Amino acid sequence: MTKKEQRKGDFLYKVAMLFLIAVMLFSLYKIGTMIYGYYQGSSQYEAVQEIAKADTEDEEGDINFEALLKANDDVKAWIYLEDTVIDYPVLQTTNNDYYLYHMFNREENGAGSIFIDYRNQNPFKDFNTVLHGHRMKDGTMFKPLVNYSDPEFYETHKVMEITTTEQNYNCEIFATATIPADSDLYQFEFYSDDDRAYYLNRLAAVNELSTEVEVGADDKIVMMSTCTAQLDDNRICVFGKLVEAEAQQKTN
Repeated sequence: MTKKEQRKGDFLYKVAMLFLIAVMLFSLYKIGTMIYGYYQGSSQYEAVQEIAKADTEDEEGDINFEALLKANDDVKAWIYLEDTVIDYPVLQTTNNDYYLYHMFNREENGAGSIFIDYRNQNPFKDFNTVLHGHRMKDGTMFKPLVNYSDPEFYETHKVMEITTTEQNYNCEIFATATIPADSDLYQFEFYSDDDRAYYLNRLAAVNELSTEVEVGADDKIVMMSTCTAQLDDNRICVFGKLVEAEAQQKTN
C-alpha cells in the first residue's frame, strides 16, 4: 500500500468514525429528549391531580372543578380507572389538533391530553361522546385501554368513573374494537332511536369483548380512542355506557 493510499484510508476511517459518533450523539439526544418529555408529562399531571383533589374534604371521587377551571377553562370532566394511570382531566377545544400535543397547562408535549372530540356539541349528553388520548410508551395516558382485549383485565376493570361539573357517572365498559381512524363508528349526529340502534348493531358486529352490559338507543355511551402499536392508521377503541351516580357537588 502506498503512502497516498494509506492516507486516503486513514481519512475515510476518520470520516466513518465521526459519522458514527454523530449518529450516536444524535440518538442519545433523541432518547434523552423522549425521557425528559415523559418526565415532564408525568410531573405536570401529578400537579394537576393535586389541584383537582385539593380542598375536597377527602371525599372519594371529589374533584375541585373550580380550581381546575381557573387553571384551564377547557376542562369538561375528569376520568378515572382504578389501579391504572388513568386519572386525568378531560379537555375540549375547537379542534382535534391542539390537545394532541399540549398538556393541561398548555405547554407543548408529546403526551398531549385526554380530550373530547370537537364535534361533540353536548359532551356526555350526546348519544356518543368521543374521547381521544395517546398510547404512550411509558404506559401513561390511554395506554391501559389496550388491556381490555384481555378478559382478565376486564373482569377487574369493568367500570370507569367520569365526573363532570354537573354529574358523576359510572362508565360501564361493554365493548372494545380495533377500527380504522376514518371508521364511521366515529359518529356524532343521530336523528332517531332507529339511527342509534343501527349504530349499536354495527358496533356489536366488531366488538371483541363479551360482557353482560345491556345498551339501548335511549342510553348514552362514551367511545375512548387511542392508537395501536402497529405502523398503521387503526385505532383501539373502548366503549362504555354512562350510568348516573350521585349528584355532583364538586365545586367550591
